Amino acid sequence: MNKNIEWVTWLKLFGSLAVILGHMNNPLNDLIFSWHMPLFFMISGFFIKIEGSIRALVIKDLNRLMIPYFIFAFLALIITSIKVWGLQREPLNYLFEFKAILFWMDYKHLANSYAFVLWFLPALFFAKIFYYIIKKSSSSILLQFCLFVLLFLISFQLQLPFALSNAMNSALWLFIGSQLFNILERESYPEFNQISLTVICLFPIILLTVIYAYWGIPKLNMSLLTYESKAVNVLWAVLLFLLFALFFKALVNNKKKGWLIEKWGEGTMLLFILHPYTNNISHILVEKLHFGSWPLKLLISLIFLQLVLMLKQRFSNKGVFKYV
Repeated sequence: MNKNIEWVTWLKLFGSLAVILGHMNNPLNDLIFSWHMPLFFMISGFFIKIEGSIRALVIKDLNRLMIPYFIFAFLALIITSIKVWGLQREPLNYLFEFKAILFWMDYKHLANSYAFVLWFLPALFFAKIFYYIIKKSSSSILLQFCLFVLLFLISFQLQLPFALSNAMNSALWLFIGSQLFNILERESYPEFNQISLTVICLFPIILLTVIYAYWGIPKLNMSLLTYESKAVNVLWAVLLFLLFALFFKALVNNKKKGWLIEKWGEGTMLLFILHPYTNNISHILVEKLHFGSWPLKLLISLIFLQLVLMLKQRFSNKGVFKYV
């Protein structure tokens, strides 16, 4: 990866750690949830290509997003069934679970199994299609923005299958991410140093402080389309995203990216999919030890995830690893 986009790898790693921590019970959850999923959808908007046909986009994303979704959704159902059986809990309603995986594809319906975390895959798949259609329909950035905002607002009024409501909601974040990336990666963009970084970051810091003073941390749960205040939530997440992006962009100008950073940045999807399992294992271990709290759970979960990433490197073109 060229140095001018190494900061994206750091940003993805930072976001991955936030997702893993966010699914543990810790005092930072409200803050993490206020920006972590918008961050990943904005990053997803960085590299969407609209030069080719929509057919090519769909075929590519079927392999990258939907095949992993179905593989890990049914795997999650099997593992959850074994867990329910082993703990002698009430059995799952499999008709409901199959309908959740094949028809609804959203968090609300996937919540009974480990597949709950997979809602973002079909949401991103269809959001990219919405993005492509709107970008192709007009060259006016203002008109495009208005159409994405319209989709965003409609998403709160409808409960559609195939995670389409989440996709309509997420398309705006893809658009915002693509526009911010164009700004951050302009060739004329100045090299960052300590003084310029401080000046550039001052404006979002001031705005974030004002929002916090009046609103506190605006609560957000993208999976359930729960926004405390739509405009405030969007502004808050975008401002934090800018701070994180500027920080990591400045960081890569002065430091080399290590192997660990690169592999964790490249393994974002696998980390997303598997962290509920490693979080659950770490929770059980810590509870059995009667020692430690969420920092120890996080450490144990990260160790297991690192082992998985090592397996991915070893078997990168085999089995499920070739999809993630």
